[in-house]
Amino acid sequence: MRKQKVITNYTRTRQDALATVTQAMHDALDANPDFPALPVLMAAYQALIDDYKLKLATAEHGTPLQTAEKNASKSLLLQATSKNGVYINATANGDEVKLQGSGYTMARIPQPVGPFAVPTVFTVLPDRQPGRGNIEFGGQPGAAYLIRYTKDVNVDRNLWPTTIETRRSFSVDGLVSGDRYTFIGAYKGASNVLNFTAPVEVVVQ
Repeated sequence: MRKQKVITNYTRTRQDALATVTQAMHDALDANPDFPALPVLMAAYQALIDDYKLKLATAEHGTPLQTAEKNASKSLLLQATSKNGVYINATANGDEVKLQGSGYTMARIPQPVGPFAVPTVFTVLPDRQPGRGNIEFGGQPGAAYLIRYTKDVNVDRNLWPTTIETRRSFSVDGLVSGDRYTFIGAYKGASNVLNFTAPVEVVVQ
């Protein structure tokens, strides 16, 4: 399971909100015993925040030079915020209480994808090339495409040869020309639950 972390990149934060967000971080980290060795100390961080506030206000109706100075100040503030964020993640080591106490925004942990429903589109067609079958699924975001096939439907499905692809259209080689195969397909995610299609029978060229 992935460890909880905080966001370290705030480049997409609105310019007018950045000063407020970083000030909240400063206030949460100032004298915080959970993070005793921040790479950017709070006095220096406060100076960067104050400089950005001043230059942001000056640049609102200012000259191109003042806008450039504001952008340079913003860049320095973002760099310092990122440095401290990296340190916070390393020091907290997934401790959610410590991370929340840093004033940084908690990062979202990706959740496992699936199980998926039965594919509504699943076709198997013989190829002109001997011993090949062409498979096509309807697309499913976040899924891989799994097929099982056999010449003997009495064999346990879990023992059928299995192919998994990241593309929804692909070919299966090594089949026996002239033989009839039965195919089933399912979307594969993080879950072990597989919801298979109805069987599709194909005579291979």
